[in-house]
Amino acid sequence: MTTIKAIFDKDTYTNPFIGAGGNGVGVDDFNADNFDHGAAGFVGGSPFWVNQAGTKPISGFPVPPGTPAWGSKWKAAVADTYTHHLSMDAHGAHQSYRQNYLDLDPNYKNVFGQPLLRMTFDWQENDIKMAQFMFDKMAPIAKAMKPKYILGSPKNANSHFDTTTYQTTHMNGGAVMGEDPKTSAVNRYLQSWDVHNVFVIGASAFPQGLGYNPTGTVAALAYWSAKAIREQYLKNPGPLVQA
Repeated sequence: MTTIKAIFDKDTYTNPFIGAGGNGVGVDDFNADNFDHGAAGFVGGSPFWVNQAGTKPISGFPVPPGTPAWGSKWKAAVADTYTHHLSMDAHGAHQSYRQNYLDLDPNYKNVFGQPLLRMTFDWQENDIKMAQFMFDKMAPIAKAMKPKYILGSPKNANSHFDTTTYQTTHMNGGAVMGEDPKTSAVNRYLQSWDVHNVFVIGASAFPQGLGYNPTGTVAALAYWSAKAIREQYLKNPGPLVQA
């Protein structure tokens, strides 16, 4: 994600404590193949939006530059700016890379002595170029609103994925869906190629993340898989797709 936060003076109220997700205003011009990527230097794309989704004080409290990180001055700044700010977010696509992967941790185990799942992940050049491109599209819009402060900066070549800062929890991959058991883990019904009574439901079926949350598609796939289990598998247990 790429985020710009705008802080306005006390005469401009944004009231972030009320609203709903559907109240947002989004721009889809730079998502997927909606634009010419020739000069952009990356594949994929991103929508961006302003979405006053009922942000609670503990979830979002931008403060002006120079504000102490804690203490009475920080508290005063939070109180002064909370009802006078908004965020603009870009939620970019992320491609599949061999250097981003899941494996079994060689050191850590669960209570049953089984290795824990380990994730190796970092931003790649394509992600950074996309983030910079989207920041350059959002910044003029933020400036046109004439805020008192604009907070945010694009990713750069030294940027790394940081689990301490919330970015998005819509992770994809790990048990990819496909037509060939050699290159995928589950078939079109999310049934394991190797163990026919195992169905893996979730965004793990997608090879990469797109510009929008996968939640709706995951729900649709869950219904799709459940229907196949009820109407086909339970009547005749076995592989639902022959390969």
